[in-house]
Amino acid sequence: MIHLHVDAMPFFRPGVREAINRELDDTIVPTARIRKGLDKAERLEHYREEIARYAQSRPEEVVFVSSVTEANGWAIRGVRFPGNSAPNHVLISPLEHSSVLRSAEALARDTGAKMQLVALTSKGAVDLDALIKNWPGDRTLVSVQRVNPETGLLQPVSDIARIVRERGGILHSDTSGSHGWEIPLFSKDGPDLMSLSSASAGGPAGIAALLIRRGIRITPWLLGGAQEDGRRAGSQPVFLAAGFSQALLHEKDSIDGERQRLTHLDQIFLSAITKNHPDVTIVGLDGKRRPGILNLLVPEVDGQALLSLLDREGVGVGTGASCSAQSLTVTHVLTALGYPARRSQGSIVLSFGWWNQESDLEPFQKALEKSRGLLSRINVSGATA
Repeated sequence: MIHLHVDAMPFFRPGVREAINRELDDTIVPTARIRKGLDKAERLEHYREEIARYAQSRPEEVVFVSSVTEANGWAIRGVRFPGNSAPNHVLISPLEHSSVLRSAEALARDTGAKMQLVALTSKGAVDLDALIKNWPGDRTLVSVQRVNPETGLLQPVSDIARIVRERGGILHSDTSGSHGWEIPLFSKDGPDLMSLSSASAGGPAGIAALLIRRGIRITPWLLGGAQEDGRRAGSQPVFLAAGFSQALLHEKDSIDGERQRLTHLDQIFLSAITKNHPDVTIVGLDGKRRPGILNLLVPEVDGQALLSLLDREGVGVGTGASCSAQSLTVTHVLTALGYPARRSQGSIVLSFGWWNQESDLEPFQKALEKSRGLLSRINVSGATA
C-alpha cells in the first residue's frame, strides 16, 4: 500500500512506538504521591520540556490536551481579555479547520461576540491591508492557521501577529499543517495561542498541546483536579506524551532533509500530473503554499469514488481535512476559495509524510490512470456516459 495522505496517520516516526512502550510498562499515574508516581511526574515534565524546546516556548506554556480539535476549541472559547472579559470580536480565516469555525460560532452564541471572516486575496492569503482597514475594535481574537492542510496554502502568520499585537488583540494559530516542512515556533514573533499536533507530526493520536503565552488569560477547560496547572483536570497519558515528544524530536533532527525531500516530491508529482492529466486543476498553484500538499480537482468524477478506486489499487489519498472527510460533501475550504461545487466534487488530496519517496510516483500514476478510466463511463450524476 502506498500512503499519500498524512491525516491517515499510517506510521509512527522512528522511536515513537518504543517510547510509548517504555511508559506502558509502568502503569502508575503521575499524581500518585509515592516514589513511583513522583518519578512518573518527573518524566511527564521532561516530555513537556522537550516539546517546549521544539517550539521555542517555556515548559509552563505547554498544556497537554487530547487533540488539536480540543486545543482549537479551548483557545477560541476559553481566552479572556483583561477584566476576565470574553472577546467582543472573533476574526477567523474562512480556510480554518471546522473545529475553529464551529467554536467561533459557539463563542458568538454564548457571549454575543461578533464573528467575522477575514478577507482573502485572490491567491488565498489573508489580505493584510483589509485586516488593518477593517479592524473591528477592542477585545478582538483572531485565528489563522499557518498552513492549510487541504491545499498547502500558506498564511503570513508573523505579519498577522504583528498587526494583531499592535492593536491589542490576541492571535491563535493551528499549526497542524506545518509538520515535516517547518518547525512551528512560539517565539516572540509567533501567535499568543498555538495548537500543536502529535498525530500530524508522526506521533500517537489521543494527545496534542495548546501553547498559551505567559500573560494570556484563559479559563480552565476541565475542572476537578490540579493537573496541567489546574487548567485541564484529568489523568495525564504519560505514554502518549512520551510518543509525542519523540515524534517532535525526530522531526526537528531531520527537518532540513525532509524539507528538501518534500520539495522534490512536490515537483515530480506536479510535473507528472500536469503532463499526463492536463485537465486536472491543482488548487492554490498560483499562491504561496508549502510543498508536499496537492489538492487535485479531477473533472467529471466524484472524489470519494475516485479515492475508493485508488484505495483498491493500493494507493491511499485523502479528500479533505481529517474531520471533514467523513461528511462526503464539498469542503468549505474549496468553497471559500471560489471553486464551484461541481468542480470541487472531484477533489482528492495528496499530502506527503516523512515516509514517502520518489518511488511512490509510478504506482500513483498507474492507479490514477486506471481509476479515471473506470470512472470515465460514469458522470458525476451517476448516469452512464
